[in-house]
Amino acid sequence: MTPFQRILGAAFEGLLGPVRHFHGLSGELHTNGTAEITAASNPGAWALCKIAGLPRPGRDVPVTVSFHPDGKGREFWDRHFAGRRYASTMEAGQGKDDGLLIEHFGPFDLLFRLEPREGCLGWSLSGWRLLGIPLPAWSRPAIECTEMAEEERFVFDIDVAFPLVGHVVHYRGWLTPTSVECP
Repeated sequence: MTPFQRILGAAFEGLLGPVRHFHGLSGELHTNGTAEITAASNPGAWALCKIAGLPRPGRDVPVTVSFHPDGKGREFWDRHFAGRRYASTMEAGQGKDDGLLIEHFGPFDLLFRLEPREGCLGWSLSGWRLLGIPLPAWSRPAIECTEMAEEERFVFDIDVAFPLVGHVVHYRGWLTPTSVECP
């Protein structure tokens, strides 16, 4: 069972085809597509994007994402935006984090609430940790993600803003499978 299936339960089946496909993997999936990326030009936002490996601004930016489920409820996501790599591991929270999707990104854990909405899946950041230590709510970035489908394409829209720094990056685009590997 994938992290998304575990968290969403019966609501998982109500997701649109491409979204359900991308989040119901039993084997590897390799995808490509394009994105439009806008980023703030202030020095704080630029530094955050650079340190985190977040995408650079541009139109029709080539994107590849590989999804690698480990068969134990975790998924490794390897993203490339015009060659700039951003990788993380996803898993369903347990214990006090039950019901949350946890994205492990370097020394950070990002805790997301998933919400099926009409025609899409929403992610909202509800907490974060550094080296396993909870960080204060006032320091938490606002990260909102929406996933939907346009015909057979998986469509994403992600917006990131930080306290004190403001808007950092907004990227939206689409992906289609290029190859699927069975476990």
